[in-house]
Amino acid sequence: MMRSAASLNNIGVKTLSVKTIVFLITLPVALGIFLLVSRTARADASARASCVIMPADLDAVTAAEAQGLLAELAARKALLAKTITCAKADVQTLEDDLTSVSSTSDDAKTLQSQLLGRLGDAMNYYDIELVKVNGAGVAGTQAVAKEVLAWRASHYDPLAGQVANFILWSKNQDLWSAAESRLQGIGNLISLLTQAAPNNDLQSDFANAQVLVQTASDENQAARDSLLRSLPPDQSLSIIQRSLQSLSGAYQKFFDISTIAQTLLPTEKTGQ
Repeated sequence: MMRSAASLNNIGVKTLSVKTIVFLITLPVALGIFLLVSRTARADASARASCVIMPADLDAVTAAEAQGLLAELAARKALLAKTITCAKADVQTLEDDLTSVSSTSDDAKTLQSQLLGRLGDAMNYYDIELVKVNGAGVAGTQAVAKEVLAWRASHYDPLAGQVANFILWSKNQDLWSAAESRLQGIGNLISLLTQAAPNNDLQSDFANAQVLVQTASDENQAARDSLLRSLPPDQSLSIIQRSLQSLSGAYQKFFDISTIAQTLLPTEKTGQ
């Protein structure tokens, strides 16, 4: 089970790495810009590289300042447009990941649809900002950059966290049904093994496993409720992590029970 638990961080849900830079912010023609690292490991290397703002990109804007206002404006618009286009690509990746989730319950399907709609709104927002860039002057590019930075922090980052948590929660639901099936099977085995000779250690570990599975199930329900209530992503993630820790503890008890059971099973005698 340790392998399965470890795989929880590798189900296609990637954390977003975003650095915010205020480029030459003290100058009259300052441009606020954030660096976006592509969310997905599925994208090819060339696509990821195209969405990383390198020092050379910033140097190009600085160099353009010496070539006159038009050159500087063109460089700033190109850099800002590239940044917003990469942000759109990030939204598209998250949308693809969310679409791939197979929700079973009606409320989960409703939440999934709502989140997809909000991601669509984010795409539209970036499209509008790109139009603004096309017709902006130097001061306009500065204003657009500040708008995008503020909007991303207040709207998109929380949304991205909610989507990532929903994907993580949804793709782990099979773990609970598997644990309950495993618990039932172990219960049947213990009944057979202890009919002739009760074993306190076996019974104790099984009782603890039952408690842990129930705790994990309760916490999983709480995680679901936190997603439906749109609690802050950090809170929802904390509940999801607690449920998985409880489930991991249950599987450790399953392993302990299996170890004890091996010593109680009759061994097959081989003839000479």
